[in-house]
Amino acid sequence: MDAAVAQERVRAHWDRQPCDSELSARERLSREFFLDVERQRYALQPHILECLSWIDWRGKRVLEVGAGVGTDARRIIGAGALYTGINVDRGSTEATAQALRAFSMPGVALERDARSLDFPDGTFDAVYSFGVLQHIPEAQRAVAEIHRVLKPGGEFLLMLYNRTSINYALEIKFLRKLGLRLLRLPGMIPLLERLGLPRAKLERHRQIYLERGFPSEGEWLSRNTNGPDYPYCRVYDASEARQLLAGFEILRTEIHFFDHRHWGVLGRVMPGFLRGALGRCWGWHRIVHARKPAARPSDAARGGAHACR
Repeated sequence: MDAAVAQERVRAHWDRQPCDSELSARERLSREFFLDVERQRYALQPHILECLSWIDWRGKRVLEVGAGVGTDARRIIGAGALYTGINVDRGSTEATAQALRAFSMPGVALERDARSLDFPDGTFDAVYSFGVLQHIPEAQRAVAEIHRVLKPGGEFLLMLYNRTSINYALEIKFLRKLGLRLLRLPGMIPLLERLGLPRAKLERHRQIYLERGFPSEGEWLSRNTNGPDYPYCRVYDASEARQLLAGFEILRTEIHFFDHRHWGVLGRVMPGFLRGALGRCWGWHRIVHARKPAARPSDAARGGAHACR
């Protein structure tokens, strides 16, 4: 798929359904809605709060790339940051802005494309982006822009989907491919539904398979991240993450999150300690804390000389 077409389809998806908005049935964009989303997000993914603690946000000018409905934004602002959040779509931007208003929190929410940021060089002390870059077809352009708007020595905290996870290497590449073929068998969808898998998604996967045949690796990955019609996603192993962040010094990398929901009844009865152990070894979230190198004296001298000309 052409990058521009894929980006537009990604934008349209999040405009219709901002990230995590499906977690709550409360009145949309009400205070109760945001609290419900927050409770469910951190109950399922408590490692997010742990990783947010890797940066001291107090007094820092912070850019969040992909703010969703503003859940992590409220944590960052509450920790003392001077906050700006961007989303590629209007729906998510309005949700973030409403979340800040609902809780009377300072901060700015803007509709912007991460591949072309309209901030001056070195504007921010830190950039945060949780699970966003893998949905940008030209992710390298977005990272270059993040590098540009960060101050020398500025921090970058991000999450990428992990290629070496159970979710990808076992579920998506093997079990779900097998399941896709089985969906053609009579009675298979009701059986899988009884095991705890969502019927609507199973039926849509079956329909697309019958219409288009077996998908490419990239198409199959995308369909198994945010629904069978989702247009674009990719995964990163350690070397691919280092390549994406080639302009940064990587300070810390951790793996988290075994999503037990994908395993139906088996996942529901799995002990919490086992879920945590699987997540730390083969989790879906590759979380990286990086830093833009500080300017060298020679660089500063050249910049000063250029400014005087």
